[in-house]
Amino acid sequence: MLAQGGSSQNFLLPNGTFFYVLILFSVVFFLLAKFIVPPIRQAMEERAERVRQLQRDREEADEKYRQAESRHAEVLSDARNEASSIRDEARGTAREQAAEQRGQAEREISEIRERGERELDTQRTRARGDLQEKLPDLSRTLAERILGRPISDDAAARSTTESYVRSLDSSGSSSASTVAAGSSSGPASTESGEA
Repeated sequence: MLAQGGSSQNFLLPNGTFFYVLILFSVVFFLLAKFIVPPIRQAMEERAERVRQLQRDREEADEKYRQAESRHAEVLSDARNEASSIRDEARGTAREQAAEQRGQAEREISEIRERGERELDTQRTRARGDLQEKLPDLSRTLAERILGRPISDDAAARSTTESYVRSLDSSGSSSASTVAAGSSSGPASTESGEA
């Protein structure tokens, strides 16, 4: 029997179980293809899309960072240039103010010098006038004391004193020019010392 049973079945020819397995495999394959694979495929596509989106976002962020960095460099450069121009402007303003103050000081010095010279001329003229008025009387009094007697010739005394005053005027004007030259060099040295 064993030989009969063994001879009745051929392993090359499929029996009924093969068809059952084939049908069962087809049903499982259909169910997997219909209900399991599409959600997995969709989840994988969504994940791939998220990865692509993250890649695009990263590239955009990198581009924005580069733009922000270049803007930062430009703003920093502009700020440096502006600070340099403000510093140069402040230096120029300080130089202008110093020059203006120096000029004002020089004007004040020249005004003081001119005022002093005018006052000196006024006092010199006043002193000369006082001398011209009092000198004849003083010289007559002095001469009378030296001689021990009164002098009666007014015209001679007056001409003598006038010639003496004239000689004083000529020597006074030369000494006045010497004094004026000395006074002009004095404030100039003061002015150079202040500058």
